[in-house]
Amino acid sequence: MSLIIGTIPGAIAGLLLEDAAETAFRAPALMATTLMIMGILLWAADRFMPQGRSIAELTWRDALLVGVAQACALVPGFSRSGSTITGARLLGIDRTSAAVFSFLLSMPITAAAAILKVPDAVREGISLPLVVGVVSAALSSWLAIAVLLKYVSRNSYGIFAVYRLALGVAVLLVLAVRG
Repeated sequence: MSLIIGTIPGAIAGLLLEDAAETAFRAPALMATTLMIMGILLWAADRFMPQGRSIAELTWRDALLVGVAQACALVPGFSRSGSTITGARLLGIDRTSAAVFSFLLSMPITAAAAILKVPDAVREGISLPLVVGVVSAALSSWLAIAVLLKYVSRNSYGIFAVYRLALGVAVLLVLAVRG
């Protein structure tokens, strides 16, 4: 039930803001700013929130709030997994459960987006490179998730917060140099 509830805000936002997400939200300065904001929020949530609650203890309210965090990912810099993990950590969900719920929550949205693209793929012809790309993406995603889950079971999200801050600063510096 949590997956269904958590999917609703992202689905609604995606349908309502699809055009804006493709155009208006694409400013590099906005992307850099949101990268840094999410880095700070991720660090604070991971540093100061308790580790006590597991995925089994998610309430419908938790799922809805993490779903709202997922909807924020329509704005570049608010990555989907970063937003949902941060949202779950802000609610006191432990590191591993936050990551697991984030990846489970990605499945309905990703599947729906893929299904919407099927008619285009069929119309253009399903080619071998497309099939190889889909299979490669699935396998590399599975491997990345396995590595991340192992990492966060033993470590904090601090390195990801630092990465987001550094990347945001780098983008702003490039923009400043270019004028």
